Amino acid sequence: MRFLSAVRSLGARIGRYRPSQLSLEDRNILYFGIDTALQGLMMGGIFTFISVFVVRLGASNLVVSLITSLPAIVLMLSSIPAGQFIQQRRDLIRVTNWTRVFHRGSFLVVALLPFFLREALAEVIVVVWAAKSVSSAVLEASWTAVVAEVIPPARRASVNGTRLAVLSLVTAAAVAVFGYILDRLPFPLNYQIVFLISLVGSIAGMYFFALMRIPDNLPAERVKGARASLGQRLRAYVRTFDDPEFVRYELTTFALRFGGSLPAALYSIYWIRHLDASDLWISWQATAGKLALIAGYFAWGKIVSRRGHHLPLLICTVGIGLYPALTGLATSQVWLPLIATVQGFFVTGIDLAFFDTLLAICPPGKRPSYIALNTMLSSLAMFAAPMVGSLLASWMDIRLVFFVASGLHLVAAVLFWRYRIAAEPHEG
Repeated sequence: MRFLSAVRSLGARIGRYRPSQLSLEDRNILYFGIDTALQGLMMGGIFTFISVFVVRLGASNLVVSLITSLPAIVLMLSSIPAGQFIQQRRDLIRVTNWTRVFHRGSFLVVALLPFFLREALAEVIVVVWAAKSVSSAVLEASWTAVVAEVIPPARRASVNGTRLAVLSLVTAAAVAVFGYILDRLPFPLNYQIVFLISLVGSIAGMYFFALMRIPDNLPAERVKGARASLGQRLRAYVRTFDDPEFVRYELTTFALRFGGSLPAALYSIYWIRHLDASDLWISWQATAGKLALIAGYFAWGKIVSRRGHHLPLLICTVGIGLYPALTGLATSQVWLPLIATVQGFFVTGIDLAFFDTLLAICPPGKRPSYIALNTMLSSLAMFAAPMVGSLLASWMDIRLVFFVASGLHLVAAVLFWRYRIAAEPHEG
């Protein structure tokens, strides 16, 4: 009897956490969290190993840099039209999921290409990966607008910290398993299997995303029979720069994004061609970085709740600047997991500050447009910086490029301090 009573008591407790027993706000956050967790299979799979795969295919340094740069320029060119498109859509959840269908379809194409193509495979993969960024631009605007509705301002720091910690945990586990698969199975079948698992996980998350309920987006009213010209639409975006808070945010974050992206395409080249790192060790360093992310989200989440974003942003900008320098000092693959923990721990404070600050400075009625412009400018940094990094690596030792990147992080920290980015609490 006592056993049955205990079982009934446990069942009652679990029942309280059923979606039907939750408020709409908590239910949305639950579904959003499940979707985020399932994206860990995507982040730990194809997004972690796509550049490694291209290097393993024998791609040149330029082609490897293009796997980062080309998607960024496509994203930049697509972001403003994407923002305009989203601003006129009512059901943002539906639009986001339909866009994901095209976005995730690129995973399937990349996974199947080795069956049909041998020559110029790396170059074709780069083109497919770049084309994916058209849907990425739409996703960036629609997904961020959904998040702004799902998570109320007062809960953003705690919910995002927990959500991203869960994402990091799933990603860490996925990377570890995928590293074992890559190490055990023949090439390129090993990578194809990993990419297909990424596809399945990301599609599964779409089911839970579709269960969320938010108010319809209210498109800006258009004058009947009138259609703004391209010049008028561009001038409307330029007027966004009349907002001094937005300008300060974009100026300073651009500096950090440029410094972070400068060596982005060089890491996998350095690991494989200079340190002779195996796929297993590369997966271990990625796993270590994701585990550090978990610790970072909880640690910086608590600090942000007590001290605000400004001081953590300064500390984390300097801290993450150590990552490229330490990578340049590494002489063996055994150092990679330890070095990855530095990046994982400090990047969290930056993520929290950037995300919360961007949502806070965007007027609700113009949020998709602001987000689109932010996406365009961040994509510009992510396009130009890897190309510059690849060019510098052809002129100097690749390790010196890592040290230059560390110096740019210090410059960004000074800019954050000078312009007091994230120094004041915002109401969203």
